[in-house]
Amino acid sequence: MFNLTQDRKFEEIEREVPAIRFKGVEKYYGERPALAGIDLVIPEGGCFGLLGPNGAGKTSLVRAATTLTPPDQGSVTVFGHDVVKQGADVRADIGLVFQESCLDRQLTVEEHLELHARLYRLPGRSVLVEESLRSAGLADLRGCRVRELSGGMGRRLEIARGLMHLPRILFLDEPTIGLDVVARRSVWEQIRELVSRRTTVVLTTHDMEEADFLCDRLAFIDAGRIITTGTPDDLKRSLGGDVVTLRLENLEGAESSIRLIRNVREVVKLSESEGLRIVVFEGSRCLPDILANVRANGILDVHFERPTLEAVFLHYTGHQLGDKSS
Repeated sequence: MFNLTQDRKFEEIEREVPAIRFKGVEKYYGERPALAGIDLVIPEGGCFGLLGPNGAGKTSLVRAATTLTPPDQGSVTVFGHDVVKQGADVRADIGLVFQESCLDRQLTVEEHLELHARLYRLPGRSVLVEESLRSAGLADLRGCRVRELSGGMGRRLEIARGLMHLPRILFLDEPTIGLDVVARRSVWEQIRELVSRRTTVVLTTHDMEEADFLCDRLAFIDAGRIITTGTPDDLKRSLGGDVVTLRLENLEGAESSIRLIRNVREVVKLSESEGLRIVVFEGSRCLPDILANVRANGILDVHFERPTLEAVFLHYTGHQLGDKSS
């Protein structure tokens, strides 16, 4: 299994004070374990994704790291501060955008930011509000009440509010759930901008495309446990390569011929009608050689597929991401 603990970079992370460290974290709701012994290190910088189905434990992990729900067993530290013993220090370093909107529908955009600045007793509030409106692309909507905003603009406001006290880490719990494609892409670009400004983002999602687009590193969570961790590319490479499926008029000799091609890892004969399944490194480079070798066999159909995070999740858990519910 590909795992962060097998990555050389893990040893470097361990020698530093990471952004977040979970050690043996357990959380129970009644007799049901929401977190079943989580060990995880999240380094500072970039976007770290917690990826799993509904009910897997992603939100419970975020709640533990943000001082909202203390773990029943184990410990969580944020930049070396214990979330139970040093909660005030932790809260000064973090911002949080909940899965469900926490905006007051009667307040205007500007009033929301002003209120947040007052609650945190931030100096230079008027200047800070102006900067937040501008950076979030909300300056023209300052007088609009929340009930008048689109879903995407509401999310932008929540993220802007969560960043006003300049947290070192911003937690985003399913930030684009329920948004249309355009609004979702807008929020994605806002998140990428945050990362470019060296804000550490911790993102929970069950959207594979979102995780692949945004995250520098990922942890797959299932049934309250960390299944595997790594970069999106490394996780996909852990499956062993690209897959080429060929349907041929005649399979005679094709299997043995393809096995001789460099970087071909595996050739499986599916059936006379389904053809051959070929696992290969650097499939786009090898595909011309494969097709040249079987041209005389009569090519009926070619399908080329790169590993996806969905396939990785299925490989390590034995079920699709959407098979479970909260």
